[in-house]
Amino acid sequence: MTRGGGLARVLPPPDGVGGVLLDVDDTLVGTRAAMVRAGRAAARVVWPDAAPWRVDRAGERYREDPEGHFRAFTRGEHAFEEMRARRVEDVARWLGQEPAGSDLDRWTPAFDRAFAEALHVFDDVVEVLETCRERGWRTALLTNSSAAYTRDKLELAGLTRAVAELTAGVVTKDTLGIGKPAPRVFHHGCRLMGLEPGQVVYVGDELDVDTCGALAAGLGAAWLRRPGYAREEGHLSHAASHGLHPAGTLTEVIDALAGTRTADHPGFGSGAVSG
Repeated sequence: MTRGGGLARVLPPPDGVGGVLLDVDDTLVGTRAAMVRAGRAAARVVWPDAAPWRVDRAGERYREDPEGHFRAFTRGEHAFEEMRARRVEDVARWLGQEPAGSDLDRWTPAFDRAFAEALHVFDDVVEVLETCRERGWRTALLTNSSAAYTRDKLELAGLTRAVAELTAGVVTKDTLGIGKPAPRVFHHGCRLMGLEPGQVVYVGDELDVDTCGALAAGLGAAWLRRPGYAREEGHLSHAASHGLHPAGTLTEVIDALAGTRTADHPGFGSGAVSG
């Protein structure tokens, strides 16, 4: 469970492991890379006369969302379409273009088509879900994305059947109207598995929203940063202050949990996307 310096790949839940609550984006599926590729493709369609070097980086701008529109969406301040429209407006201005009312209508089909082509499931996901079931650990998914978009992503990635058969279901931002890091969102995911927060470990890629949010809500936590994903020094230092080192794969997390105490709980449940 630990590495050099005494840092752990996972901080187990206080009452033993009964379940694993999993983020979706960049934990199960490669959303970040797909969004960057899709944003670049959509920008070429919507603003063909913009500076080519900026258009090539438009997907990064869209994904980075420096004005925080996605975070506002997770707080319940915007609907999904309004959030997406605001992000597209930001890209337009960053490209030096005047936003137009037709931008979103032109952006969406080009973005969605490229996103569907680029999205992929990480190769350890289904095996990890099966391993959790074999070990008697319940699983569920918790994402800040919308219910409809999450269903689409799981289908595009070929995960719909595995999620239906191997997990207790999916909690999205639409389930309660807010997202992580609100403690009650994590607690809802635990209840979906029939477990208390102290019996569940949360695995996600964002240190503040996922890892720190889960710990504040009374769960155990693992911070997943897959190969190719940045590991900022400030984030590493903050994680180390919790005694935590990022894991590179879900398999690392599950292997680290193998040596921890298992919580007592009744049989496995199942469900579907909640929203």
